[in-house]
Amino acid sequence: MTNTFRYKKFELSVFVMGQYGNKLFNYFGRNISDMKSQWDNQLRLVTGRAKLEPIDPNKVYPSGGFDEWWQDASNVRVSNPQTNIPRSHWADPNQNTRMSDRYIEDGSFLRIKNLNLGYYIPKSLIGRFGIQDLKVYTNIQNLVTFTKYTGFDPEVGQDTLDPFVFGLDNGRYPSPRIYSFGLNVTF
Repeated sequence: MTNTFRYKKFELSVFVMGQYGNKLFNYFGRNISDMKSQWDNQLRLVTGRAKLEPIDPNKVYPSGGFDEWWQDASNVRVSNPQTNIPRSHWADPNQNTRMSDRYIEDGSFLRIKNLNLGYYIPKSLIGRFGIQDLKVYTNIQNLVTFTKYTGFDPEVGQDTLDPFVFGLDNGRYPSPRIYSFGLNVTF
């Protein structure tokens, strides 16, 4: 959708685009959210992963230590039960990194794709130079994207390796924000 607004010597043009209802498989998020190690680079989203804590931190075990609580199933609980992100474990006993619909996300978005603000210089100032019209403008591409998608960019399109695969985000670089300034001159 494109709209152009004019007021006296000013002109504002806005191009808005979006999609609704599409689903994306966040393959990049699956890879970087490795469930085997909490020490690798990961998405900020996994900071809310399940965390274990002892029910009785003072319980003494047969070896005489206090630090074996995580091996005692009767003395362990999840400290943040509202999470849907599994805990990290070096052996990954629940196979949390396997392909799953937990990585499918809503890819709906609304983006201000192009914003152009211009000002027409009065003809009384430019007429003596043989110029009929002079517009000074600034343009911003990809100004802002409104989405709940956790990947870099919900506008993924088709896969780069397979032309028949759509809706797969395998780490495509996001659309850059571009600022430009210019003049439109009519002689």
